[in-house]
Amino acid sequence: MDKTLKLLILLVILPFITLAQSSKRQYVGLSIGPSIPLSDFARKDLNDSTSGFAKTGVALNFTYAYRFSHNFGMQLVVNYSGNKLDNVAYADGLMKAHPGYGVTVESTQNWSSGGAFGGPYFRFPIGDAFSIDVRGLIGYFGSNSPKATIYTANINNTSDKGTYYRESSRSTGFGYLLGAGFKYRLSHYYITAFADYIGSELYFKEVIGWNWDNEPYATSFAQKINYLSLTLGLAYIL
Repeated sequence: MDKTLKLLILLVILPFITLAQSSKRQYVGLSIGPSIPLSDFARKDLNDSTSGFAKTGVALNFTYAYRFSHNFGMQLVVNYSGNKLDNVAYADGLMKAHPGYGVTVESTQNWSSGGAFGGPYFRFPIGDAFSIDVRGLIGYFGSNSPKATIYTANINNTSDKGTYYRESSRSTGFGYLLGAGFKYRLSHYYITAFADYIGSELYFKEVIGWNWDNEPYATSFAQKINYLSLTLGLAYIL
């Protein structure tokens, strides 16, 4: 074969060879698991405005990772968490504040939170197929507060009944994700298991509702959204 033709073929296929070699440095993954509320987000004290009354829910993670070197790379994580309002604990708090009334709470919208985070990660290989990833990411975070309907009844006067509402509100701001996990390689895939701490401090404005005297109100409050997501998933190596 002519040397010029050989050189031309080499110049054409070389970029594809390089891409194939470098492509093993990246992966995309999807994982799911429990979302465990922590601290203020999990607190159930009606007298404390920072209480979130959040229950354990579900977390979803989409991850894209690119490794620049053997141990260092960048990750993008899109995270979602859905956490129900603890209706029983919320009703108990209202009954303690208003003795003589029975209270039932129905939430029609959960805490719905999520964000997009980016930043560095460090990879620590253990053998040929097993590795540990540690990541620290920052980014944009948002949350919708729960929507609830509150039914009340006077224990001593059954005709004294009421129905009250608390509407949902949305807030956005800065958030962060700190996590670590394991990857096990199977041919073109990783089996992944991660524990991530997600945190953000948001301010919800003009949350409207109807109070115990059936008067409309609008209130604002600060809420720390912090939860631990424990996810198991599958990632495709690109």
